[in-house]
Parts: sequence; structure tokens; C-alpha cells
Amino acid sequence: MNLKDFNFDLKQLRTFMEVVNEKSFTNASRNLKLSQASISHQINQLEKMLGVKLIHRNSQDFSLTHEGSVFFKFCENILTEIDELKSNLASGYFGGLIHIAASSIPGTYLLPKVLSRLNEIFPQFRYRVDIVNSREAIEIVKQGEADLAITGREIKHPSLNFTKVYEDEILFVTHPDKKIVKSVDEIKNLPLITRETGSGTKNMTETHLQKHGIINSELNILMECSTSEGVREAVLNGLGYAFISNIAIENDLKLGKIKVIKLHDFKIKRNFYVVTSKARILTQPVSEFVEKFSSIELWNKI
Repeated sequence: MNLKDFNFDLKQLRTFMEVVNEKSFTNASRNLKLSQASISHQINQLEKMLGVKLIHRNSQDFSLTHEGSVFFKFCENILTEIDELKSNLASGYFGGLIHIAASSIPGTYLLPKVLSRLNEIFPQFRYRVDIVNSREAIEIVKQGEADLAITGREIKHPSLNFTKVYEDEILFVTHPDKKIVKSVDEIKNLPLITRETGSGTKNMTETHLQKHGIINSELNILMECSTSEGVREAVLNGLGYAFISNIAIENDLKLGKIKVIKLHDFKIKRNFYVVTSKARILTQPVSEFVEKFSSIELWNKI
């Protein structure tokens, strides 16, 4: 049977399958809501194109010819493949865009490592990453504009899920040439490089300083940056002192380019969270991606 020049019609294939499955032209006609004449015509057209008989018509019992049996298997396979293709296309199985909102620290220093691992598991996806502060990242997910977020801040909100995936520490640092201080109270007299309002780092730092009786208005803020990299560069160039995540300066600490100032009775531990919306409807592949992205096992490997 040479199918090279066979210009088949999927409707004809489905009609043939229905006739065979029902073992009746009459039942197939009823199920497909077509006349028996139309059913017979389609089968005749298939036989004419193939140049073989598919169904024995001279028997009271419905039966296929040998060629009909071969063709039935062919139809079964190809229609199954087509149905699977349609389903996969509709579900996004073959790819699509994953939109991630990320605050500065995890977006810059953690996310590339995580996506590198996930890309091996989900090679069909592309990514859009918006680096913003924690407050903005949470808001983007809440508004349904992103599939998920990774932030250094957790809030209580009925429409959001927060999953803790990573632990870090916020350090008080400066350039190696700068003087050392020992008490928290001395911070008020130092030129500080800080993150902007809405940053998870700034929020946690202010909260801990307030516990020690220091409010933001008492601080000598020399420079405010919208990214952790901006804070890091300012410290490297000797502009002042800063509170910054350990993961942002790990290499600088190893190379002696930045030094940590250990303040008495002052330590800031922080967590990073994957944020998802309870209201957002995800396709199965995207849902599987989000589930894997949120697994602690994955983050422990980076």
C-alpha cells in the first residue's frame, strides 16, 4: 500500500474508524449525525484513493478485509497522534513563556542558578524575568501579571502562597580601609548606602534597627540604590557602610575587597520565598514547573 500520494481527509478517517468501532454503517451514521449515504460515500472515496477494498459488503456479519485491518491500525495511530498533538498544543506542553518577578538579591544571585537546573528538566520554556524590589514583585503576582515571584519578604495575604526556599544573612559591611565600629548605636554617625523603600533588605534592616531603638530618620543616609549591585559597587568604591545580603558579596569577602563589621548583639537572618497566586490558572506544564521551582530540594543544590 503506497500512501505517498494519498491526500486523505481526517473526516474520512474518523468516519471509517467509527464504522469499524460500531461494526455498523447505521450506528456510525447515527453517532456522527450523517446520512448513511454520506457514510458510504466517504468509505467509497477512501477505497478509491487506496485502490483496495476495506470492508466486506457481501456478508451479514461486519468484517474488514486484510487491507482494511492494516488501514484501521494506521488510522488509529495517526488519529491518536493528532489528538495528542492538539492536547499538548492547548496545554502549552511544547513551551511558552514563564514570567518571573524577582527581587534584587535572589533575582541576581540565585535565579540564574535555579533556571540553569530547571532548563534541563523543562527545555521547552523561555523566561521573562523582571528584577524589581520585594514589594513590587509581590504586587506583580497579586495582580496576575506573573506566574510566580522570588522575594526576600513575606506578607499575609489571602490570595497568595509563600513557600520558604532559601536562607541567607544580611551583613553590615564596608570597604577594608574604613574604620570598625562595635555597637549598633554608632551606626547613626556613619555614611550609609541603603536600598530603596520597598526593598526586602531595607525593610528587614529597619525592623532590626528599630528593635535597638534606632529609627530611619536618625540615620545618615548618603546614597540610596534600587539594586543590590548598586549598593555593592558603592561599598567597593569606599563610599560608606551598608547592610547587604551575604550571597551578594561572597566572592568579595573571599578576595578581601569588602569587610564584615560584627556588631554586638545584632544579627539579621533572612529567608527567600517563592510567591504564587491562588487565583492564577496555570497549564499543567507551567504548574509542574512552578511546583519544581518551589521545591526546597532544588534550592539546596545551588
